[in-house]
Amino acid sequence: MSSSTDHVQSAEFPENYGDFQLVSSDHVIFSFPRFLLSHGSPVFKDMLRIGTGDSSEYETDKLQLTEDSTTLDQLLRFLDTTKKPLPIHMDTVEGLLESAQKYQVEHVFDYWEEQMIVRDVEMKVIGIRHPMMSFFLAARFRRDEFARLALRELIRAPDSNLDLPKGFMVEHRRIIHLTRLRQERSRYLIDYIYDYHKGMGPNDCCTEQAMTMMGAKTIPLVLELMKEPSWATFERNMSIWPGCPVKSKGHHKGSRVKFESWKRKILEGEMALPETAQYLLFLD
Repeated sequence: MSSSTDHVQSAEFPENYGDFQLVSSDHVIFSFPRFLLSHGSPVFKDMLRIGTGDSSEYETDKLQLTEDSTTLDQLLRFLDTTKKPLPIHMDTVEGLLESAQKYQVEHVFDYWEEQMIVRDVEMKVIGIRHPMMSFFLAARFRRDEFARLALRELIRAPDSNLDLPKGFMVEHRRIIHLTRLRQERSRYLIDYIYDYHKGMGPNDCCTEQAMTMMGAKTIPLVLELMKEPSWATFERNMSIWPGCPVKSKGHHKGSRVKFESWKRKILEGEMALPETAQYLLFLD
């Protein structure tokens, strides 16, 4: 065990800040009020009292913990009403949530979820920040409702949002299942395009040559839908598809009507939470 000279005092929780000492795994001492530890965490409350027999107890004034100083500094801010929680960082949030579960500090999870949720002006949930990591952390810690929100985001997210921090471990079968859900959504969206073309004839677009030109413009859209299976992908490609190459007003108008119908159906599907059965496959 390290000697006392190897230890340093926390700048945020200095000596005499509290009547109890918590020592991190990297030898930083956090002085903290005993009553706040007991009030904020039932686990700390038990740890502060060490049984020595059937009828006697004594209290210790120091605990050696397994958490490092970064995690402990973040956690203790949730137990001290005079401190503000630090912003959530993706390189440290895993350790913070593990400690919150271990010491049963439930409002850490509430804070994390609120920090990750994107809301509109009416306070409706419209997105999740860092959806990939948010989903797998929520699934691990059984934050089921938040996990389904994040999964909804992942199914429609661009490929660029599917990255995970280096060293974050996820079972490959769960990645495969997510890939399948995204492929299903892509096929669903591409079917709209297929049905649109299938129902057309030369008279709808004036000439077969014009139809061929429009078909060629469909290829970039299909490829984009495979990367980002969402209505947003349709909207970004409206300028090139499916407006008629020969500017047929009747055809273009018909296309816009179809697009409005698609938009309602697709957005309704995007905003629906994934079925519980889909989510539970990530927990098996």
